[in-house]
Formats: sequence, structure tokens, C-alpha cells
Amino acid sequence: MPETEELSFEEALARLEEIVEQLDEGDLSLEQALERFREGARLKELCERKLAEAEAVIEEYVSKSEEQDTTDEDPED
Repeated sequence: MPETEELSFEEALARLEEIVEQLDEGDLSLEQALERFREGARLKELCERKLAEAEAVIEEYVSKSEEQDTTDEDPED
């Protein structure tokens, strides 16, 4: 499995969902459960960071689009 930082958002989310299922089943030893929890925490942070980056890109695009729309409008007489 690739390092956490190398995962795409979709891969990280899928792995996080697997971990939640494993923890919910309750069949893991304490050590295994703690390791899954730690991995899940890293994946959660990765997903949050990737979402924040995507949000910033979208906000920048929308802002530029709105600026462009304002400069394209004809001034009123």
C-alpha cells in the first residue's frame, strides 16, 4: 500500500471507510485497533487537507470569474 501522503483523495477515503468497518466489527486486538485508529487519523487529516486545497482552487476560480464578469459589463450611461 502506498504511503498515506501519496494517496489520492478517493483512495484515502476508501481506506478510511475500510478502517471504520474493521473497527466497527470489533474483531481486532487492542494493538491492531490502535494502529488502525492512528492510520485513520492520518487519512482523515489527508482528506481534510485535500478538500481544503480543492476549495481554495474553486474559490479562486469563482473570484476570478466574478471579476471577469464585472469588467465585461457595459457601463451604464
